Amino acid sequence: KSEEMIVRIGSVNMRALETYDKIKEDYEKIADKVKQLEKERDEILKIIEEIDIKKKRTFIKTFNSINELFTQNFVELSVKGKAFMEIENPEDIFAGGVMITLKVAKGKYFDVSSLSGGEQTLMALSLIFAIQKFNPYAFYILDEIDAALDKRNSELLSNLLKKYMKSGQYIVISH
Repeated sequence: KSEEMIVRIGSVNMRALETYDKIKEDYEKIADKVKQLEKERDEILKIIEEIDIKKKRTFIKTFNSINELFTQNFVELSVKGKAFMEIENPEDIFAGGVMITLKVAKGKYFDVSSLSGGEQTLMALSLIFAIQKFNPYAFYILDEIDAALDKRNSELLSNLLKKYMKSGQYIVISH
């Protein structure tokens, strides 16, 4: 019976051992490359995470500084209340935007879209000047920034401009 089974199995392929050794060697090379690539991927992900942490830290620092300057500028330009910026999605700051809110003396809150054109202009100018103070340039051109403002608000804007003209050159085209 054993001889019949051996005949049915057939002759042994002695090259199979060589083929196995070659395939095993190739497999080990590929497995080493996979380990190396996984290690490099983990290192890259770690670098990306560090960059994201630095990016978030820098953004928050810049945001807070500009927000403080923005609030100060708006207080100088308006008697309406206090304006400030808020991050829409504090859990993932880069997944949302930034909201600008006005808190009036009576404790009510308004967003920018509910304000008049003149009030929106004052908000925008407060933000522009806050950014300018945070990261100043030497030269500015402002075209009809007072177009939506009444006389009183134009005078407040003029006073703020005088303050900022000490640190930069301005060309202002007036209404």
